[in-house]
Amino acid sequence: MARECIKVGIIGTGAIGSLHADNLMRRTMSATVVAVMDIDAQKASAVAAACDGARVYADASDLIADPDVDAILIAAPDVTHANFALACIEAGKPVLCEKPLATSAADAERIVKAELGLGRRLAQVGFMREYDRAHRDLLDLLQSGAIGAALKFRSAHINPVFHRELTIDSVITNSLIHDIHSARWIMGAEISRAFVQWLPSNPAQPRSARLADLQVAFAGGAIGSLEYNGDSGYGYEVTVEVTGEKGMITTAAHPSPALRRADAVSQAITPNWPERFAQAYIDEAQDWIDHIRRGEAAGPSAWDGYMSLLAAEAAIRSSQTGVPQPVRAGERPDLY
Repeated sequence: MARECIKVGIIGTGAIGSLHADNLMRRTMSATVVAVMDIDAQKASAVAAACDGARVYADASDLIADPDVDAILIAAPDVTHANFALACIEAGKPVLCEKPLATSAADAERIVKAELGLGRRLAQVGFMREYDRAHRDLLDLLQSGAIGAALKFRSAHINPVFHRELTIDSVITNSLIHDIHSARWIMGAEISRAFVQWLPSNPAQPRSARLADLQVAFAGGAIGSLEYNGDSGYGYEVTVEVTGEKGMITTAAHPSPALRRADAVSQAITPNWPERFAQAYIDEAQDWIDHIRRGEAAGPSAWDGYMSLLAAEAAIRSSQTGVPQPVRAGERPDLY
């Protein structure tokens, strides 16, 4: 029998943590936020107040151990993800961990092994594009056989302007990690080889990155190209295109109407990720809660987080060597 209401604790109350808290409190059925934690006490208190007076913790371990917390959402800095996720698994509590699952494949593998030892899935990774309607519609059409076997995957991840400059390493593990997972998920195959090229945002810092192109090969023979633009100057876009044996599929254009006026056609572009993926975040939260209530796990798994990081690390090695690098993958366990 499904549980009545899932009481969630949130670790990290920055932009993404605050978004999740608002969605869980106001847009998700059978969920409530009862505890929050952040090293910034002012931010944590503000989010707690918006969550009907949720408890505020200064230490993540105390929040995870709270017997009144049924499940945990991790939205803290990337370097904390692996240890917090492991602590949740050790406590036997379901956890939705924002991407990336860890900052190294070795740490992600620790999480996979912890779940294998437990014999059940507790971790879900925040690859919310699996819940985006445009991505799902493309996948449904691809799986229908409309264009035959997929031959090439192309994606573009376009940001409007730098909020902070990133190194090529950070671009790969923090931004392109989304596109790496989307490529695996949509193509239904693991990435077997990776090679990255990029343009520095600062010529004096050659590993800074404004624009990057990650070229990949998939097990089975297909190829892919994943583009990142950190400073487009015009808006936020995420698009996917798949070329098949008998045709091509492209994700739907922007949801805004096309305006035809004065000898021109124009269409508004979303300014940033919270607007572009607003519904996907809501659907992700609802699906997570629904499965917890049934005692199940679904969505992107710890294995997905691990495999995406293996591909990311191959891309980083290619940035250091200048040549394509293999992705050293193992057998997918039956649990996943």
